[in-house]
Amino acid sequence: MTYALDARPRQAAEQAPGAAEKALLLLESLTALSAAGVPPTLTGLATASGLAKSTTHRLLSLLVRRGMVTCTDGAYRPGPALAGLAAAALGLPVDRLRSTLLPHMVDLYELTHETVNLAVLQGPDIVLIERVHGSRTQRSSVRLPERVPAHSTALGRALLDAAGTSATAPPHAGVPGDRTGVLLSEIRRQGMSTSLGELIPGVACLALPILDEARNPVMALSVSGWAQSMNLLSTAKHLRSVSLAAGLALLTEED
Repeated sequence: MTYALDARPRQAAEQAPGAAEKALLLLESLTALSAAGVPPTLTGLATASGLAKSTTHRLLSLLVRRGMVTCTDGAYRPGPALAGLAAAALGLPVDRLRSTLLPHMVDLYELTHETVNLAVLQGPDIVLIERVHGSRTQRSSVRLPERVPAHSTALGRALLDAAGTSATAPPHAGVPGDRTGVLLSEIRRQGMSTSLGELIPGVACLALPILDEARNPVMALSVSGWAQSMNLLSTAKHLRSVSLAAGLALLTEED
């Protein structure tokens, strides 16, 4: 007697994604939801990835422990470990960049007492790789997602503009004749990227690119804080001088 063996269960098992592929599916789904402006929750990620909710929860817990993902109030975002991988993929020595530029970021914080951010461009997004803020500003400081669409931030537009890619800034939120909007428009006319209330209502951000020897943008530096309490003109002046010093520091180190 002979038996006809059904190969379909075996084929299905071979085609079923393993744990590593499931984790990648989650990261891809997280990125897609974030780019679409949808808060990536546990349920949303399970639906987007096609994974069981229990599997999604288990893998997200692992990714959080490894720093690949962060979770705040039930919403997941790409974590700092992913920023390091992204910069490495771009050929950027993240540790060297941090060690070289961190003193300049601290200088900028001491001059402004506002949150200072450092980011690199990855495809259509920016990846935040470092942030400096003080204990007094921690609760009210801007906590940018580690990865956001470049066109939606001053940091991203600074990099896109420096790379020769058009990045039109949206109109500043506010009322006609609002002094904050007028000052930000003036600062933008001087060649600096600005934003007001794009990620967080009431928060202003000023950004400039840091260029390499060939005048290509390597990363961008920004200062962000509550618009009503920021001295915008003074902050712009300090950001410009520190960005120039940071760029020179990179060139000197390369030599």
